[in-house]
Amino acid sequence: MKYLKLLPVVLSVFICNNLFAQDTLSTGKPVKTGNEWKMPGDALTRSKKFSDNLKAKLGLDDATAQKVFQAYLANTKSVDEIPMLPITGDEKTARLKANKIAFDETLKGILSPAQFDKYSKLATVKAHK
Repeated sequence: MKYLKLLPVVLSVFICNNLFAQDTLSTGKPVKTGNEWKMPGDALTRSKKFSDNLKAKLGLDDATAQKVFQAYLANTKSVDEIPMLPITGDEKTARLKANKIAFDETLKGILSPAQFDKYSKLATVKAHK
């Protein structure tokens, strides 16, 4: 009879343990679902530096520089999340390249054709250093 009274307590302990357990990888770290990203403190600084750099080198007006700032800021989340993904280095490199291509397409819509050509040349020179 005593065991029947303890049975609900034991079952509730097992059920509660499973309900409150976190999803983990084999490494024991919590699984990232993509919703945990918090904007790093330097995201605004990086975006401002990027837009100011293009403003100076390409002669952008304030409105275009603001659009470049917003595009870069929106891109920081996807760029910052790639290194945290549980994938190989080659896959991370491929995703970063795909992101760069997509970001360049966004800039192509913001910049004039002459400005985008100059930006492409600047990015090529920077990549070869």
